[in-house]
Amino acid sequence: MSITVCAYVVRPSIDLVSNFLRANLGAKAKDIVVGNSVDEFAAAKAAGGPIALIVENTAHDTLKSLCDDFDKSSDRRVKFIYSASAGVDAYRLHELKPELKGIPFHNAQGVYSRVLAEHVAFSMLYFNRYPWRLIQSKREKKWDRFNMTEVHGQKVAIMGYGDIGQQCGKLAAGLGMQVTGIRRRAPETPIDEYGVHVKTEAETDAVVAEADFVVGVLPGTSTTRHYFNKDFFRKMKPSAVFINIGRGMTQHEEDVCEALKNGTIRGAALDVFETEPLPETSPLWEVPDDKLLLSAHCADWTDGLIEHSLKNFTGIFESYSTKGTSDAYAVCVDKGY
Repeated sequence: MSITVCAYVVRPSIDLVSNFLRANLGAKAKDIVVGNSVDEFAAAKAAGGPIALIVENTAHDTLKSLCDDFDKSSDRRVKFIYSASAGVDAYRLHELKPELKGIPFHNAQGVYSRVLAEHVAFSMLYFNRYPWRLIQSKREKKWDRFNMTEVHGQKVAIMGYGDIGQQCGKLAAGLGMQVTGIRRRAPETPIDEYGVHVKTEAETDAVVAEADFVVGVLPGTSTTRHYFNKDFFRKMKPSAVFINIGRGMTQHEEDVCEALKNGTIRGAALDVFETEPLPETSPLWEVPDDKLLLSAHCADWTDGLIEHSLKNFTGIFESYSTKGTSDAYAVCVDKGY
């Protein structure tokens, strides 16, 4: 099957993506079109040939345009879609169910897992090694010796124990922490290969009540919106820390601020937010460093990450080219993950 690759890419990654695809696919693709507007893919659409579509978070209109042949029962124009990000909520899939029906959808599963796990480990160490105090002491030229806290033996609850959650569990367990992963489906075994205890949602309250760190790795769906709210934080220990690397919509930010202000929880590390960029008016900017570690949804931004994601795509592309199908990194459009 001779397939044209259409890659919707936000600037400034256009040249990088174009060069990678041409170097790694070459003659395997009929054509390669890289852009960031609907018009740039018009010629590929008009040509009527099969398309493999790569998308990033702002590609809603491109998805709607290239997948508008949903009146067909078979032989759809777009043969498969690959999301360069692991999360797919930004595409507003619930608005595109007719367009996407019958088109396999894949994501960048596994690409971000290790680097996000490193950020979670850093966040836990942040609240046990007190870097804000070290920086202040150096600034004041103050010889300030104080007790730090070991993470070894502390308890971690991971909400959303998929690929990213498992990497977080693996790294935390390697630090000697007691880790429990919460997932929707019953686990095949109560303790996984990393020594992490795996439990179902029914046991959430009991696990959270004992945790020193609660890590949010939930997808953004209608059922997870504001999952981490004041009622949830009240179930946590006052000495516990909330970490969110999942989706911003899963946290109620006013409730996060209130919980930090009132001492309901000890601290929070947030890499994702309900509105991004985080507005200057957000009260989160005013939370002291000893209570909040804030990063601009960049915990997974590392050198080589785009290439890593595109390697996933090229593997899927070659499977479709030779076999007409691929099961790798599949997403359920109805569920949103």
